[in-house]
Amino acid sequence: MSYQSDLLRGKVALITGGGTGICRGLALALASHGCDVAITSRKEEHLLPTCQDIEDVGVRALAVSGDVRDPATVDRTVDETIKTFGHLDILVNGAAGNFLCLAENLSPNGFGTVIDIDLKGTFHMCRSAFSHLKKTNGVILNISATLHYVGTVAQLHVSAAKAGVDALTRS
Repeated sequence: MSYQSDLLRGKVALITGGGTGICRGLALALASHGCDVAITSRKEEHLLPTCQDIEDVGVRALAVSGDVRDPATVDRTVDETIKTFGHLDILVNGAAGNFLCLAENLSPNGFGTVIDIDLKGTFHMCRSAFSHLKKTNGVILNISATLHYVGTVAQLHVSAAKAGVDALTRS
């Protein structure tokens, strides 16, 4: 299926974890349909090449380095997006922490870190962006996983976090 190239012209998206992986692909896909895109990640070296690729498509891009675990940083990210583009239409929560670890070897810190990034980070972004999205009748896309439906070896922490993201999304 193909869509018109300017389907999202005039729209603005903010994507967490937008410098790599699935969310980099989403950033480029949205840009290819005319959407201006802000991306955030803890690692600036992931953001700058992706921003260049977005701009090469012919739309505006913004890179904001930051950690979704910190509510003040999240607020700054949303504020910079609004300051740069004037509004927000699409929030994609894709920042994630993941590593393989058997349950009996999983430390409280390891478990908590994934919960903080995947679940709390999603909450922080939604909380900060909601009033702006409400003004534009915008949308939130939360990236999740199906791990918690069947249980996955060495993924207890991710399963718990993504189950929380799914519950947050349904609420």
